[in-house]
Amino acid sequence: MDRISSKGVASIPSAYDNRRGSVIVETDKGVLLVSSSGGYYRLPGGKPKKREASIQASIRELREETGLRAQEAKYLFKFHASKIFLIRAKGKPAPGSEIHYFAFFEPGKDMKVKISDNTEKILKKYYELMDSEIKTKPKNKFGRKW
Repeated sequence: MDRISSKGVASIPSAYDNRRGSVIVETDKGVLLVSSSGGYYRLPGGKPKKREASIQASIRELREETGLRAQEAKYLFKFHASKIFLIRAKGKPAPGSEIHYFAFFEPGKDMKVKISDNTEKILKKYYELMDSEIKTKPKNKFGRKW
């Protein structure tokens, strides 16, 4: 069901409006994005099951949607009702029963796929956070400053 934005234009409902865990996985190609239809792309993740923490849901959904295995995870921030995690993962993304398409986001590069507005906002906040942490913290074994 479409919603009407503040500009009076129909918009798609956001997955991030519901309680969920969403995952940022950095690869050498960029941040992994997923799509079930090839329409809009978003971050991997999903709703927690009963008594499941958001981080557990994030790790489980990453595996179910992409086949990737989480090696390390770190909570980054909250966006609407979603918790955003940075996960270092092992493996190569492969299509599954829910997700059939993958894309990779790199700042400053033109995307050939559509990214939801909220995914763009999350990625912007993520890169701002990483830029500010680079200036204040030593690098970890990922090469990132956490």
